[in-house]
Amino acid sequence: MPTETEKAADERTTDEDRPGEAAEPEAEEPSPSEEPSPERRRLLTAALLTRVMVLVVLAAAVTTALLQWRQAGRLSAREDTRRQVSTRAGEFGQALLSYDHSDPDAARKRVLGMTTDDFGRTYDVAFTDGLQGIITKLKADAKATVRTVYVGDVGGDDAKAVVVMDSEVKSTAGTRRVLGSYLEMELVRQHGQWRVKSVNSIGAINESLTKPDGTTVTPGPTATSDPG
Repeated sequence: MPTETEKAADERTTDEDRPGEAAEPEAEEPSPSEEPSPERRRLLTAALLTRVMVLVVLAAAVTTALLQWRQAGRLSAREDTRRQVSTRAGEFGQALLSYDHSDPDAARKRVLGMTTDDFGRTYDVAFTDGLQGIITKLKADAKATVRTVYVGDVGGDDAKAVVVMDSEVKSTAGTRRVLGSYLEMELVRQHGQWRVKSVNSIGAINESLTKPDGTTVTPGPTATSDPG
């Protein structure tokens, strides 16, 4: 009679010899080094190109934005400088052609507060030795308004401007009106402030003098700051 060990051995032998019941071989996984198919390569290439194009477009957009920001900054600074020149030129023109006979020294100080030292000394002498006495003698009061300011060349700390003024002087000699007078100025920036270093009257569109008796005459060419 066979033993238990012999029975087990016979069963193993019988199972191995059974036809059609052999164990199926396991499917082999593709090797990591196996190259992708042409279709997959095209997809990978397209994805890579898309990423590259996105990066290129993004870099171009950032560069353009930076350049535009810098350009805008330069334009803003340039326009700000021109506004400062325009403001100072207009202020000076108005101060130059405005005064009150009861306090002519106030007008002198306003002008000197906007000039360079050299031009200020020249103006101070002219005002003290000439204009101030005329203002007091004729009891002249003047007021002026700015029509417009044309800012010319601005380079570094130097600038040019033309101020168009309307002014009226009332005195014992009558009322003098000067419309569209042109003041040509040169300015320089000193310690962050624009100052006038020269001014020249280059004519007016219309001038008239109404005498106390009501007659109107056209005065000959004189300095626009002259009250008579």
